[in-house]
Amino acid sequence: MVQLIPTIFLLLALGLNSLQSNAQPELESWLINTDGATGSYYMNNGNLIDNGIECDVQLVQYSDENVYLHATGVPRYATSPFGDGNPSQAQNADYLFRIPRNPEVGPSGGTSTGLGHTAVLINGVPTFNALDAFSYNNQNNWHQNGGFFELAGFDCAKGHPAMGRYHHHLVPSPFSNSLDVINPVCNGYPSDGLLEISPDAHSPIIGYAFDGYPIYGPFGFANDNGSGEIVRMQTSYSLRDIAVRHTLPDGTVLAPNQYGPDVGELVTPAIPPGAQPVEAVLGAYIEDFEYIPFQGHLDVFNGRECVTPEYPQGTYAYFATVDENWNPQYPYFFSSYRGVVATDNFGMGGPGGPGGTSVTIDEDVEDYSNTASLWEQLQNPWTIYPNPAKSHISAQGLSVSTRFQIYDASGRVLEERLLAPGELWNVQHLSSGSYIIAAENGTGQGLHIVR
Repeated sequence: MVQLIPTIFLLLALGLNSLQSNAQPELESWLINTDGATGSYYMNNGNLIDNGIECDVQLVQYSDENVYLHATGVPRYATSPFGDGNPSQAQNADYLFRIPRNPEVGPSGGTSTGLGHTAVLINGVPTFNALDAFSYNNQNNWHQNGGFFELAGFDCAKGHPAMGRYHHHLVPSPFSNSLDVINPVCNGYPSDGLLEISPDAHSPIIGYAFDGYPIYGPFGFANDNGSGEIVRMQTSYSLRDIAVRHTLPDGTVLAPNQYGPDVGELVTPAIPPGAQPVEAVLGAYIEDFEYIPFQGHLDVFNGRECVTPEYPQGTYAYFATVDENWNPQYPYFFSSYRGVVATDNFGMGGPGGPGGTSVTIDEDVEDYSNTASLWEQLQNPWTIYPNPAKSHISAQGLSVSTRFQIYDASGRVLEERLLAPGELWNVQHLSSGSYIIAAENGTGQGLHIVR
């Protein structure tokens, strides 16, 4: 048996659950730029141009109560072009965001999101809610759904800029990462996006809302206690059964001068100038949706209390929702905050106001680095995929054959195998639970088996 270095023995003695209880996802999830990489954008001729702006998160600082993110707001993945003629590009927004480390439940009914940024993704790019700032006849009754009216204006990664501030209204996976592509922009201008949707593993944390709760991609455990198979998290919002827009989702009956367009009626979008009329299909307006309690996995905030790989003791979490074809599904991220909101993230004059945010650091903080925690020090060029796993795993990133062992949480060796690059390892015989995989050089990683 290969001798493991003392660090691994220490971790095994602690047990995987105690190791993970010391994990700090709100610190460890951020994509900190350590290689000086810069962003890029496509010209309309397909040429990819380096924009010279450092991408991802530049610095993470923290106290016992808060995490502070310094970020340009420029992603590492390629951006543009924008099919609606938007001439802007992702620019350095010089953000300073604050994420509460100890989220608290907010007022009953939550706090509605407004225009501008509502959360920050792990690469420092903000999210917006579903609104696109326009309503039918400017009456503030039937609000345009950005996922419909702005669909042609998103790039391959489903993002676009507003006066240079690049952001996402929708799950930040490429349009091409779906079973029924609804925008073909990736054909000529491919981009990795932030997330590749996989139905075989619990989706990763993709960001944090300004109330401190994590945002996950669209797949999770079937049961909120962390058991069951991996399933698509289904929202409890659905399209109303209406043909005319005379009432609001809460039952309010509108006056005739407040009616929205009939379903299927042609309407002319406010932007871009000279836009052609489009059919106001069901789903074109936010008020076309209604919340039906317990219809899906998620609550009125588009989240739930649940166990996740990063939070084995449980947390409240939002999920970025998609439909059965993995295309964005309303409310996309969330329309209201469940927790107490750090409102200084909204900037002067309200959400997304001038200057980006109003966050200042007026407490003692420490700089966080990727090597700050023992768990992070154990990360290595190989990674187990999928994780959580159901039947087979592989060690991605291997360049040579490497010997691995699987340990249970008590430190007992369950299996040993020499894995070649790309080779699959059958783990169907292992029970649901948490394990540690260790390599012959002493590096290790947690493995979750789900059934």
